[in-house]
Amino acid sequence: MNKLIEMCREYTSLSEKDIGRLVTEIKSIENNRNFEDFDVFIDVLNDFNTNALVVYHKLPQNVPSLYHEVVVGKAALRENEPGVFHTFGTKLKSVNLLAKTQEQKLIHQKIFPILNGDKVIGTTIVESDVSHDVLNDFEGENGKTRYNDISAAIQMFGRLDRHVADQLGDAILGFDQSGKLVLANQTALALYKKVGYIGNVIGQTYENLSLDGTTFDHVYQQLRQMPEASQPMITNFNYLNYFFLSRKFWNKKSKQLVILIQDRTEVKIKEAEIVSKSVMLREINHRVKNNLQSVISLLRIQQRRLKSAEAKKVLNESVSRIMAIASTYELMSKQLGDATNLKESIQLLISHFVQLNDRADQLNIELDVDPSIQIDSDQVVTVSIIINELLQNVVSHAFSAKTISTGRVLIEGREADGIITIRVKDNGIGFDLNHTRTGSLGLTIIRSYVSDKLLGRLKIESSQKGTDVSFSFDQKTQH
Repeated sequence: MNKLIEMCREYTSLSEKDIGRLVTEIKSIENNRNFEDFDVFIDVLNDFNTNALVVYHKLPQNVPSLYHEVVVGKAALRENEPGVFHTFGTKLKSVNLLAKTQEQKLIHQKIFPILNGDKVIGTTIVESDVSHDVLNDFEGENGKTRYNDISAAIQMFGRLDRHVADQLGDAILGFDQSGKLVLANQTALALYKKVGYIGNVIGQTYENLSLDGTTFDHVYQQLRQMPEASQPMITNFNYLNYFFLSRKFWNKKSKQLVILIQDRTEVKIKEAEIVSKSVMLREINHRVKNNLQSVISLLRIQQRRLKSAEAKKVLNESVSRIMAIASTYELMSKQLGDATNLKESIQLLISHFVQLNDRADQLNIELDVDPSIQIDSDQVVTVSIIINELLQNVVSHAFSAKTISTGRVLIEGREADGIITIRVKDNGIGFDLNHTRTGSLGLTIIRSYVSDKLLGRLKIESSQKGTDVSFSFDQKTQH
């Protein structure tokens, strides 16, 4: 129980009420006699990657466990346990879907959503060993033959033969009146394999294969009430990290539900990249603009002092500041290599920041970062942008002219189990999170970069005693 609470707090953003709901589920599992002879698990989604995390395991009482090693704390992978992610993505239970254990044993899973309100906070998984007979069900000659059949319902799309249907980019699925998948083209089979399903999906129920969270009865009733001229029923939806468009028809002649699914993931990824790059370019342009304006102001002041004895020194300082701006711009916009030392990159950032900000010269900035931490070039650019923005906020808002000399900023960096946590803490006047200036670069940029670029979590605490901002992300996150 304590282990579940500890892991949920460390690896998820579940609230204390959510965790309490999971604890209640554990008590229900342990008091349920129907679960006595099964391995029963609770999984939650890991905030730092695309995996689920096993946080609870109840061993069977009267029969041997399917597992020889401790499973709690291990990852549940999408390619091994499609039903778990199906339930997380759709809120539907998944019954008797094929899966592989962490020890690569073939099993059947029954997965039930654990809900707190409308949110799926975890899944209850009941497992049974079917390794001996399931291969016959999923690898028999009849199954292979049915794999290549094309539903008579496909005739409604223009009398397509098997070869043509298998060449279509859309997945084509045919469900009979009972809601079982009876026919599918090769694109459909490849799609379900891609999202993590194991074995032949022919014969599975609609609910087990539903990627958009709908049930067979609901879709059936909707389509039956629609005139044929108004069909198909079109839906855009996402499942896990994939994006799809579906078209659903009811074929009265063959009494089949026919679904066409188009994979739009690559299109969405390209759109997201464009948006992300746009945000980055806006931020860089804003930062360059502000820095150049600062330099221009300084040069104008210095120009009025050119006849003074300190002219040479002032000009040298100006050149140094301009070089710092160029270096900062390059740090934000270019990759620095496959791996960059986090402490060194922050030290360079602080050095340039102090050069560019006269007020920052009076500020005591302390650095306590593990010198062994290495991050990739994409991450170091993003981290530098976030820290630069946080420091700018400290200099601009946390201290007055009278108090900045006593101001203190601590930047910490730690790594544990592949999760990097960076903390920026000051002893300034703080601010009200609910009354930040609309449209400012500020927290909007910080939140966007932590969430979209690092796929991480952000925590902000602020009071009259100062502001404490920390963000965490997976060191191995793929962009």
